[in-house]
Amino acid sequence: MWKIFRWGRADDGYKEDDGHKEDEGEHKPEPGYVDWIFAAAADPEPSWWERAGTNPKRAGELSQAAFLARVQELGFGLATPWGDSEKYDFICWARPDGKFLRVQVKATGRLNGGGYDVQPVYSTRDEGKKTYTAAEIDVLAAHVRVEGKGLRRGKDVWYLLPIAAFEGAKSLRFYPGRKSRRARWEGYREGWEWLRGSEAVVGGQ
Repeated sequence: MWKIFRWGRADDGYKEDDGHKEDEGEHKPEPGYVDWIFAAAADPEPSWWERAGTNPKRAGELSQAAFLARVQELGFGLATPWGDSEKYDFICWARPDGKFLRVQVKATGRLNGGGYDVQPVYSTRDEGKKTYTAAEIDVLAAHVRVEGKGLRRGKDVWYLLPIAAFEGAKSLRFYPGRKSRRARWEGYREGWEWLRGSEAVVGGQ
């Protein structure tokens, strides 16, 4: 948003134009006044997640990009399968010679009943939605974009779950930063060790 202040003689003071008054036509200089233009404070623009919220495919693509950046920052090796026929998005391994792991990234950013839901399923043409199996993926990377309002932007929280922890489940609910008796997945929060082929006990203990 912008405003124009027209400063004239001392006895005239100034006049103000609002840059949003588009129906009044193009601004024209006025004799005897000098235009001073400055930006006025406006509401913060929506976050990238809010902009993508109405497009699930775009939100998923942004989460994949965020995952790529994060695992590279942590020093993991990363590759993508050819085409989009596989059930996983990435192949990850601990450098230099770690085990190759198939990772599926899922995104969520809408608060529901105090938690954030992820559906570890995929769609098929003939059998509807199916859950992932150990024959298809090794790790689920759930990207939770915690809601924020105004200048308090949301933050990224990751849950890394080995397939053995949730195989057969059609829905997972995460409670980042919240105390809940149902928060069974908190042990996997930021569990990047699972990309190292961790032998930690399934269950997040």
